[in-house]
Amino acid sequence: MKGRAIVNIILTAINAKYIHSSLAAYSLYAYLSDEEKQHVQIKEFTVNQQESLIVSELLRTKPDALAFSCYIWNIDMILSITETFKKVLPHVPIILGGPEVSYEFESDLVDIIIRGEGEEVFREIVRTYIDERNLPALNPSTPSLDSIPFPYTNRFPTLANRIIYYETSRGCVNRCGFCLSSATEGVRFLSWERIESDLAQFLQANVKQVKFVDRTFNCSKHHAMAIWKYLIENDNGITNFHFEIAGEQLDEEMLALLSTARKGLFQFEIGVQSTNPQTLTAISRATDTDLLFENVSRLMSFGNIHLHLDLIVGLPYEDYDSFRRSFNDVFVLRPHKLQIGFLKLLKGSQLRKDADKYGIVCKKNAPYSVLKTDFITFEQVNHIHKIEHMVETFYGADGFNAAVRFILTQFATPFDSFDKLACHWETGEYHLVSHKKMAMYSFLHSFGETFLSDKLHQICELLKFDMLLQENIRTFPAWITNYYTPDNRQITRTTGVHMFEYDILTWMGLNHMVPLAQQETNLAFDYTQPIGDGRVR
Repeated sequence: MKGRAIVNIILTAINAKYIHSSLAAYSLYAYLSDEEKQHVQIKEFTVNQQESLIVSELLRTKPDALAFSCYIWNIDMILSITETFKKVLPHVPIILGGPEVSYEFESDLVDIIIRGEGEEVFREIVRTYIDERNLPALNPSTPSLDSIPFPYTNRFPTLANRIIYYETSRGCVNRCGFCLSSATEGVRFLSWERIESDLAQFLQANVKQVKFVDRTFNCSKHHAMAIWKYLIENDNGITNFHFEIAGEQLDEEMLALLSTARKGLFQFEIGVQSTNPQTLTAISRATDTDLLFENVSRLMSFGNIHLHLDLIVGLPYEDYDSFRRSFNDVFVLRPHKLQIGFLKLLKGSQLRKDADKYGIVCKKNAPYSVLKTDFITFEQVNHIHKIEHMVETFYGADGFNAAVRFILTQFATPFDSFDKLACHWETGEYHLVSHKKMAMYSFLHSFGETFLSDKLHQICELLKFDMLLQENIRTFPAWITNYYTPDNRQITRTTGVHMFEYDILTWMGLNHMVPLAQQETNLAFDYTQPIGDGRVR
């Protein structure tokens, strides 16, 4: 088609949360020449904002063309915005790119679709519009990663307190059936010279967190070791770096290096997904689970790296009992965060192609979440959603550690504990309204009354400890004061001394579970210290 005089192209990112940033938008912009950048603006929004507000803000820019980066979390909103613009400003071209439109996507509302990596193709589109010439055939390309300039030059002030996403490689050595890696082959890396320069800029700017989006960061030992070693040696004491790694691919040399990192410098996300061998074979995920668990245990023993382990509900051959076993297998490692995810049949993934083979039924619209399979019913999936909420609320967040630790010892398995919590949550209709944190403590007390009445006094003591660890409480809920009058002494605005009938602090410090020792103990809480070991003594 013949181009028209376009001088203001709006490169639009709609993020999942405000704290996120758009690596895609910044990379596309960075790849442009200085002259081309004069014709392009980046605008960032979130899916939590009103669509009418986003449309209004885009209209204020007086766009000559609109480009959107499309993912499962924003595609529905983007298509709705596109429909609005085509009705009110039909002359404004719409350009879509990103993984959500790279496969199985067609739309009469869209003028241009960029499939695959977008830097070279987007630059060609910008040039075409600026020069008012015919748009050539747009073929997917794979530019050298070093040819893409550092995307955050001069942007750190506007990204303060936000997560910054960064990549040192594209592609993946694995071919997991649930992931888009099953649709691509090979891995390309940034050069070490470029990586060193980029990392130095992050460290110098004292950014809060950098999340590496490399699909399997440690697929190359040399690559991973060089980056970890540089970050350990040049640690600024502030920045945290997040990596998605394959736990079974860590060796003794890598573990020895990681043991020397500052506490809080690194956090790792490890996708276990399942411990069912038949499931792992079906999704083309060759994992030595025993070695993976051994390495996770080693990392946990270092005490310096936050570990986030993932499981997926709805995979082939994973029925309810199998998922229960996978959950318990992983939970025994006591990771800092255990995330229960639900299979999403991503466009371009192998499992989307094999859905009929396994009877996988998913939602029609993004994020294409699993509803049922030949192995797990809709009712079971729905119940695990409730269990996931309990895990996220009481295990994945601060504030309930002592009480939940105790509750977990009172049932046959960790999964059964969270299952009971989920049932009580639904029976009490807690799911129908939102709750403040104090109401969550009351919920755990109510749970104790219902299922652990003979241990209720211990649960009250532990809930009191959890509450005091969070804030300097002067007035306790009635369900504590009905049992006894708490002994609170020397309370000031920043300190408090409280009596407990059990030696909770010693019990919390044990790596293994033993009964609570009944021993009158006075604990001092210093609220000038951050939540953790330093706050109570």
